[in-house]
Amino acid sequence: MIILSMSCRRLERAEPHLRTARILPRLVLIQGFRSVCDVLKAVAIAFTMAGLSNLPLAAEGLRVQEKIVTDPWNGAAIGGFDPVAYFVEQRPIPGSPQHLAIHAGIAWHFNSESNRVAFLESPEAYLPALGGHDPVMVASGVPVPGHPHLFAIVEGRLFLFRRSENRERFLANASFRREAERLWPDIQRQLSP
Repeated sequence: MIILSMSCRRLERAEPHLRTARILPRLVLIQGFRSVCDVLKAVAIAFTMAGLSNLPLAAEGLRVQEKIVTDPWNGAAIGGFDPVAYFVEQRPIPGSPQHLAIHAGIAWHFNSESNRVAFLESPEAYLPALGGHDPVMVASGVPVPGHPHLFAIVEGRLFLFRRSENRERFLANASFRREAERLWPDIQRQLSP
């Protein structure tokens, strides 16, 4: 928003100069640009006031538009964390590219060769539910990537959450899981492969 304000201020300063030079097409262009700046400022303010500025972005390290949450820098699923470690160690452990497996066209990193082999023998047992998206957000119709450090294993399935409050709400109320699983097929069709 600061950049937009600076650009509009520069244009306001430049406008009298352009009027004296009688450059009408540029003046119209500047006025149009000023209108665009005003609209963009209004949108930025609306998002901030609505609290939507807290939605995760790809710049935070996870892609929003994919069926399986991946790291945009290295393409690894669930941020490069070992999916088997959640079940074996009951904690998130970063995987290593040295122990890499490709499943359904996605790179999965593992902490050890034994975890990689276990995953390849039964990938469905270790894949994150809802592609690694936060089930509370999916239940509200928005596919928000879960954070690898915020997780729960419920009925043998790995769920990742964006915020700790969502994890607590999910564990306290089973309806979030049912609603997320009901909506997931429709949301999944809208996401890129």
